[in-house]
Amino acid sequence: MDGHTGGNGSANATSGNPWITTSPPPRDASNVATHCVLCSHACGVHVDVVDAALTKVRPDKSSPGTRGHMCNKAAAISYLDDHADRVRHPLRKKPDGTFERITWDEAITEIAAKVKAIYEAHGPQALALIGMGGQSNHLGGSNLLALYEHLGSKRWFCAYAQEKTQHHLIEQWMFDAPHSMMFMSDGLRTKYLIEIGTNPKVSNLARNHIETEKAFRADAERKLVVVDPRVTDSCRGAHRHIQLRPGSDAYLLLGIAATFVQRDLLDEAWLAAHTLGFDSLREELAAVDVPEMARRCGIDVQVIIETATEFAAAPSAAIEAGLGAEHCWFSTAVSYLERLILSLTGNAGQAGGNVFYGSFAPPMLMPDRWEEPPRTVAAGIRGIRALAPYHMFSPALVPEEVLVDHPNRIRAMHVDTSNPLLSYADTTHWREAIAALDLLVVVDMSMTETARLADYVLPPAGAYQKWEYADFPRRWPEVVTQLRRPVLPIADGDDVLPEPEIYHRIAKTTGLYGEVPAQLVELGAEATTPAGAEAFLMAAQQLAAERSTNPIPLLQFWTVECVGPYLPSPAIAPVWLLAMLNGMVRPDMIVRAFGAEWADKGPFELGQEMFRRIVDHPEGVEIARYDETTGFHDTILGWEDKKIRLAPEPLLEEIRRVIATDLSTPDPEYPITVATGVRTRWTANTIIRDHEWRKGKGPHCALHMSPFDAEELGVEDGAVVALSSRRATVHLPAEIDAGVQPGYAWAPNGFGMTPANGNGTSEPHGVNLNELIESSDRDPISGCPHKKGVRCRIEAVPYTLTTTS
Repeated sequence: MDGHTGGNGSANATSGNPWITTSPPPRDASNVATHCVLCSHACGVHVDVVDAALTKVRPDKSSPGTRGHMCNKAAAISYLDDHADRVRHPLRKKPDGTFERITWDEAITEIAAKVKAIYEAHGPQALALIGMGGQSNHLGGSNLLALYEHLGSKRWFCAYAQEKTQHHLIEQWMFDAPHSMMFMSDGLRTKYLIEIGTNPKVSNLARNHIETEKAFRADAERKLVVVDPRVTDSCRGAHRHIQLRPGSDAYLLLGIAATFVQRDLLDEAWLAAHTLGFDSLREELAAVDVPEMARRCGIDVQVIIETATEFAAAPSAAIEAGLGAEHCWFSTAVSYLERLILSLTGNAGQAGGNVFYGSFAPPMLMPDRWEEPPRTVAAGIRGIRALAPYHMFSPALVPEEVLVDHPNRIRAMHVDTSNPLLSYADTTHWREAIAALDLLVVVDMSMTETARLADYVLPPAGAYQKWEYADFPRRWPEVVTQLRRPVLPIADGDDVLPEPEIYHRIAKTTGLYGEVPAQLVELGAEATTPAGAEAFLMAAQQLAAERSTNPIPLLQFWTVECVGPYLPSPAIAPVWLLAMLNGMVRPDMIVRAFGAEWADKGPFELGQEMFRRIVDHPEGVEIARYDETTGFHDTILGWEDKKIRLAPEPLLEEIRRVIATDLSTPDPEYPITVATGVRTRWTANTIIRDHEWRKGKGPHCALHMSPFDAEELGVEDGAVVALSSRRATVHLPAEIDAGVQPGYAWAPNGFGMTPANGNGTSEPHGVNLNELIESSDRDPISGCPHKKGVRCRIEAVPYTLTTTS
């Protein structure tokens, strides 16, 4: 496969690279179907291309995932690929700290040798992967992740794990649910919806919020309750806004659950038939002081009682949670209480309640899921399987895993399309950790703040110059996926490769997979037929099981190597493999989507047809559908008795910790609770380097504070303030916001980027709020940082800023 590239291992727009396309996309095109890559919603769009650049972007009404919805950010995707920080060829750091251009052959050979040497000297735990996946950037990571998993490294630190892995752990403990699924509200059908810690009019969540609004307006029996310490766009139009004290989400939810028991609002006969553990749980909840929970929330107890009563009585009820509830104190307890409230009222897994959204990855239960999981060396925090069949960890744990005095500490780090210095908690700690590494490889199309510290910087093709796919769930009961074709040609002179090729070549060059069986090479040539796919996969599974106790990585590598050359691109070999697995694992769901005429087809006929449809429909396609009436019990609940476990002991311990810990009293030295990293219409994480995409009145990076606190501190609107935590101080303009309550403030994420202009004199755009967060300020079970509960103080300063925001 290395022969797919030129003599120096490079690809360009004129030669044609089979990993991208043998025929480069045209320099001019109109109405091309693709999708936005700036958030997990992945809105379907149509774009025009003029002189090899994206121009007009408009919503795609034919998209089965987003159906014509598009927020303002999608219009900015043209800023992604061409900017001053773009890396256009492989780079290696010289002893003096500057970078030199090298060939891909040099880069891959040297990196593979160093990875192999570190592995052989220190073992697999010395190797760590940071990032992987990104927003709709999934194809490449599986190749390198599979290699590290094959070697025995259990060191995957992903941004998803600083938000949501606690949900998957709880869903395993309560439902024995597959790790590939996401438990979210059936917002279009529910009669009663609680939105907590989210502003879907801005953040989108997994659904088109406009559809939900229309559904609620059309039905007078529906009720929307918004829980948020600030007044947001989503609060307007809600039937009730519970403006609780920041960080008190666990107290509110615990009060609601306790009210169910104390006011006899539950159907105990239903609970006896469908759950286990209610008796012990009832004892715990009966002892909860609901008025005290209300006091800690800063609300009247009647608000809790009315909300609990309405939720329990509703024909259907759901909860939609976002980052505000995932980055707050007790985030694992919050996740558990959400699922407990839904389970106690019979709304878990039911249409109109919260359901398990499916992805392209078929729902499978791993046979070792109840064995002891991998844990971090420094703190012993467990890895959690989420989305992929590999354990992931919170990035907040990385610095201590590098700096710990232990033979299994991290020594080499591979960062994939991620910028830890700006994206993860405790920037200072990250700088210290990076300085202690033996090897840092960054794969990113931009010279990010992290890339500037790397030993090697490898530039992938741009977001719209390669094959990729969007797979975050967006609808229910439909399962929709979208394969993104190359839309733009690679510019002449750019020496870039798609991530799948980069990682496959590194894996192959290490030699650590061993020789590819000749039998599979021969079978791969016929694998694009149903009979050929069956023959290849049956042989590959048997051979992989003979070679390894963990056959999945070998199966992935062999599929790319043997089947990839016969697909439109080797990069989409994982898509082919998942399509075949879907045919094997969930044929009934595929037939429900494809039609009754497919009912008598075999699994590999279904898989090949699924793959064909995915390739032929760049606007996206429905590949499977859940049964709205029986899907939860038939395909989700893994317990043999099909009963929900209400009271896992580790989660009861978390509830006891919530009760015992009163965080309602401000810290006198740091009296303001700050939510760091709130989404706005002008934030896109750290994906877009060119700040010119932001429109409208600025500043876009400001500290929103209450009128009361501003007056008390002598801060005027637009004045510069010093925002200090126990970790650091940053300076940014203040914005007086009537929707913010006293003792609380917030600022957006995705800022603090400094252009790499070569002379080090450029000023950052806004501030990096991760400077303020201590990596030790995190959930004890998941390691998720408390980004929405940072204790700070605010002080007026007598000068103006030179940063741009």
